[in-house]
Formats: sequence, structure tokens, C-alpha cells
Amino acid sequence: VISSNRTSLPEVIGDAALLVDPFNWGSIANAMIEIHESLKLRNMLINRGRVRKEMFSWEKTSILLWNSISKCL
Repeated sequence: VISSNRTSLPEVIGDAALLVDPFNWGSIANAMIEIHESLKLRNMLINRGRVRKEMFSWEKTSILLWNSISKCL
């Protein structure tokens, strides 16, 4: 994954992506080349992504939302 280094994306993605300046086409191009040319990097990001995705689910989100609502009651 190549992602913007803006907004909340770095927090969500963690170390499972290359972060780039979305307004700098050179930064985006360099990340694309780096991922294309490095099998080791690609595999590392894939593995990190598989681990990272386990942190997110609709069930976890609903529990967090319900806990937040309960605190307000």
C-alpha cells in the first residue's frame, strides 16, 4: 500500500504502508518504483498489512461506539 501522509491515514496504516506526500508526484512515483523493485519490501508490507487488519472489524468498532455512548448516559 502507498498512502497519503495526511489526515488520520498514518495512524490507521501504521507501518504497513509507504507514506507519501499526496501533493508531490515525485514522492508517489518513488514509492511505486520502490515497491515494484523490492520483493522484500513488498512481502514485508503485505505481512504487516495482514497483521494490521486484525486490529479493525465492524464488531470492534461497534463495541467502541457502544462504550462511548454508554459513558454519555
